[in-house]
Amino acid sequence: MSISVNVGDWRGHDVVLASGDKLGKLEDVYYDADSDEPVFLAVKSSLMSHKQVLVPVGDAHATPDHLTVAWSTDDIDGAPTTKPGEELSADDEERVFRRYGLDYTPPANPGGHRLVRR
Repeated sequence: MSISVNVGDWRGHDVVLASGDKLGKLEDVYYDADSDEPVFLAVKSSLMSHKQVLVPVGDAHATPDHLTVAWSTDDIDGAPTTKPGEELSADDEERVFRRYGLDYTPPANPGGHRLVRR
């Protein structure tokens, strides 16, 4: 994040795209299991949806009313989704990193997770 905030404290707040368009509300945060740094935001895009789109935290910044992410609608279109409270499989973890062009390092322990919800 570009400023010092606890992104987990922003659950329930709006998440806005770089264009200024509202993406949805922050529902969950996935952290790196080793460093405990936030990596992905799980954003619920509508009241009727039971899925959350995953968006990288990198270059996000907080305003008094919302979080802004440095991604466009085109970047997010087709991005991996998850259900509230759901852990990602190892395949899904790798897929979400690759989707956004981020380096992926498998977890150190076999069968473990690179990303954890906190």
